[in-house]
Amino acid sequence: MRKSYYAQILLALVVLATLAGCGKPKADLTPTGTPVAGRGEKSPGFNLTGVDGSTISFQPTKNPNGDATLLVFWSFRWDPNVATLLARLRELHERDAPRGLAIIAISYDEEPSGLRTFLAENKTPFPVAVGVDSTYDRFEVKALPTIILVDSKGKVAERWEGHFSTEELSEKISQFLPGRTGNSGT
Repeated sequence: MRKSYYAQILLALVVLATLAGCGKPKADLTPTGTPVAGRGEKSPGFNLTGVDGSTISFQPTKNPNGDATLLVFWSFRWDPNVATLLARLRELHERDAPRGLAIIAISYDEEPSGLRTFLAENKTPFPVAVGVDSTYDRFEVKALPTIILVDSKGKVAERWEGHFSTEELSEKISQFLPGRTGNSGT
């Protein structure tokens, strides 16, 4: 009898969770565009809301500075190592932004108030957007963190899942950086 009771509760929870996910899908402001972000393919773009309410736009074919862009999909709630991730990204930004690297962090956490609180203690020199389901789908985000490097021509150059050292990632992206006058570049 007791097993049946617990099975019914479990089934009810599964049904409720399924129904909760069947509401109107969230949408960003960008047309569907390319459905996948595979290596060598044109990267999808997006217009997302920043934690401050501004619009953060990534249009890979409109890149007047010729920067390579690192898109970082992450979560402050689900990743116990997120403070280390952001520290490494800040270091990477400081090191490679002068060489033509732009970083956009897309938070998987869709409640900006908690994200704002987290970022007040973990400031970033790069924009942080609040992600939406359609963006995760187009970029095929299956794990957090997922990092996608888009080259200066708007194509997906590389993608990685999981954590990295600053040196490891810097070495991997270096060949895609356009460089700038006066850098010590490679």
